[in-house]
Amino acid sequence: MQSRYSAALIFAMLLVGCEQADPNASFPSKPIVLVVPFSAGGGTDQFARVMKKAISDNELLSVPLVIKNVDGAGATIGSREVKDAEPDGHTMLLLHEAIITAKFSGKVDYGPKAFTPVIGTGEVGMVVAVNQESPYHTLKDLMHAAQESPDTLVWTANLGAPSHFVGLMLEKKLAGARFRYSQSGGGTKRFHEIKGGHAAVTAFSLEEFLRYREGALRGIAFLGSKRHPGIPQIPTASEQGFKVTHRNIFFWWVPKSTPPDRVKVLAAAIQQAMDTEYVQQQLEQSRIDQIVLTGSEMQATIDELTASVAEVDLRKPSGLPNIAAIVFAFVLGLTIAVVAVHRRQSRSETPPSLEVEIEPPSTEPTRPMLSAVVLAVTAAYIGLLSTPWIDFAVATVLFVVVSGGLLVQWKLQKLSYIAALAIILGFGLQFALTQVFEIDLP
Repeated sequence: MQSRYSAALIFAMLLVGCEQADPNASFPSKPIVLVVPFSAGGGTDQFARVMKKAISDNELLSVPLVIKNVDGAGATIGSREVKDAEPDGHTMLLLHEAIITAKFSGKVDYGPKAFTPVIGTGEVGMVVAVNQESPYHTLKDLMHAAQESPDTLVWTANLGAPSHFVGLMLEKKLAGARFRYSQSGGGTKRFHEIKGGHAAVTAFSLEEFLRYREGALRGIAFLGSKRHPGIPQIPTASEQGFKVTHRNIFFWWVPKSTPPDRVKVLAAAIQQAMDTEYVQQQLEQSRIDQIVLTGSEMQATIDELTASVAEVDLRKPSGLPNIAAIVFAFVLGLTIAVVAVHRRQSRSETPPSLEVEIEPPSTEPTRPMLSAVVLAVTAAYIGLLSTPWIDFAVATVLFVVVSGGLLVQWKLQKLSYIAALAIILGFGLQFALTQVFEIDLP
């Protein structure tokens, strides 16, 4: 067993040694990974691939730019991965205002200050839209309905993202108006919610609205300072008496403490890509405004967006599970099960006898000792979840295997079933919480 541990340690050290780059090597020294925290095919992903092509075709970086889609939990799984990455400039994040709204919604405990902004490129307006057959033809119609019947009209959104905060911003402009927010996800999911009649309203980026609107959507308000030339027939929210503006800007981020000279290299390559004819044509087709923000102007824009989101009166949406209560109930139930089953096994393994026998001292743990060990394992599990060293699924698998091993006294046959259950439980819970409920996990 000791040799196995030694081999594993040596292997880990070799991996670490391979990953460490020569500090004197020129930057970049290996492919740059661009994390897109959404599934492939969405607006952010398409923008990333347009930029990747321009950078590659024009050799703006000396190494490949590799796109990595990390979907789930309202973009927070991907953003957390970049936040915890090595700050060497070889990992970037492409994310709009969701990096701000996720913090203020309570989905994560970090925001823009956990990263270093590289550059802001491209601005996308947002459209409030309903089903083509909806009785609401104007934003005023919708808002008064939300006032007359609060918490009734379903606003489908990626909770904690801009599509959610737009609704909250509108509520502030009419006393008593309240929507009932329902977790959905990205633009494609929200479109199907509206089209299928499962929700009354949502907010799309302009690019998403133009892609989905034919025969299915009716835009009732554009959230820009003036009407957009791509949809001139849709009035702004301000024209209809609701002074709400919101825009999505594609910001590029790197981990905090990334060397400034490396940030400059990345920013220069991205800005040169924005200047190419190919990118300008693609942005025009996608109705993305061609802006570039750097330096103090970029930081001022981030601060402005942060302040506008901070003003929103956030309330916890209904329908979200209480994760703390679920974990507590699970741990408590498992602890009770360990003690109860151990007691039952102790009784079943001692046949009744009329003769008095002198039993040898037991080497098995007593119930109080077993309970203490389980509590210690639980504390270790919770401690691991609070660190970036291990993800939720792996930590949960280890927790269940160790707790179950104590339960069956490490009997190999029974332990194999527990291991299978642990894998299903750990990865199943991770999938359900991140993909269904869109909750960020450690």
